[in-house]
Amino acid sequence: MIRLFYSPFHTFIHKVLVTAHECGHWDNIDFIATFPFKNLDGEDQGDAYDLTPINPLSKVPTLATETGQVIYGSQAICEYLDSTSVARRMYPEPGPDRWDAITRLATGDTIFETTVQMVAEQWQPEEQWNMSVFERLWPKYIAALDKLEQDAKAGWSTFDVGHASMLHAISYLGFRVEFYDAKDPIHPDFNWRENRPALSDWYDESIERPSVKAHYNVDYQGDTSAERCQQAIQEVLALQKEHAG
Repeated sequence: MIRLFYSPFHTFIHKVLVTAHECGHWDNIDFIATFPFKNLDGEDQGDAYDLTPINPLSKVPTLATETGQVIYGSQAICEYLDSTSVARRMYPEPGPDRWDAITRLATGDTIFETTVQMVAEQWQPEEQWNMSVFERLWPKYIAALDKLEQDAKAGWSTFDVGHASMLHAISYLGFRVEFYDAKDPIHPDFNWRENRPALSDWYDESIERPSVKAHYNVDYQGDTSAERCQQAIQEVLALQKEHAG
């Protein structure tokens, strides 16, 4: 089976999980709970879930194929899942629709990744927060969400990888407000829906897709221990050795 190392915080939507489901891979994935920072209870995990033996960046998500080939970075993983799809495709063919999809993919991913930066900033004592991080990023989020509102008003004829990334980013903005104790110093109770009715309607419709409902707000049922994660890493290394040459 494919092994997917990821952090099973299911109170926000995972772009890779949505893509995996849409592309028909869901039942062929061994989901490995991995916590690079904090677990589901908000407890620091140190290096217990270290992925360095298979990923020098030790970041999630990380995917290992049936032969042990390792692919990391969510965009790379989504492209792999799409290229091996046994169901529908999430990347349109080259042309205007594809450029639109991957541009929205970049927008969503940037919002998500920089929101993680703000979360990490607030793990420090409040007096050490670098306010320029928040002051620099918030105008970008507002502008990006307003652009997505305009696009949502025009409507989309399909659901693509860019939409999966939008769901990921938007839901994580809400997750940050609800999960972490530290409140944002600029927008402590940010509501992305405010003045964005078209985007809000699109979001509510999209979260009803089976690919979202398969995990969103569904408790993770597997083994979340560091031992299971390290065992899976050894299994990947064994596959690499087996298929070497």
